[in-house]
Amino acid sequence: MRLRFYLLITVLAIVLSGSGVYAEHPLSMGGCDCDIGRYQLFQGTYTSIDLKKQETSTHTGIFLIDTKTGKVKRYLNKIDEEGRYIETWLPTELPIKK
Repeated sequence: MRLRFYLLITVLAIVLSGSGVYAEHPLSMGGCDCDIGRYQLFQGTYTSIDLKKQETSTHTGIFLIDTKTGKVKRYLNKIDEEGRYIETWLPTELPIKK
């Protein structure tokens, strides 16, 4: 009888400690790691318009889309007038002036 009691306590301790570890992992409880696959790269073309010269030109670029917010950025790398190398992501949205 006493052996069964100790065996039951040991089994319960193992089961309860295993459940505690299982419940601590966020993906094990049906949660999701929402940042996986959130950002996507793609190549596309865009058109720039020079209003002063009344000219348009088409360019190819690399874009980064945030599927959670819908924001799109364009990759830019160039050498500026002072000879510095610039590498950045430019937002494609125009700022709204109030």
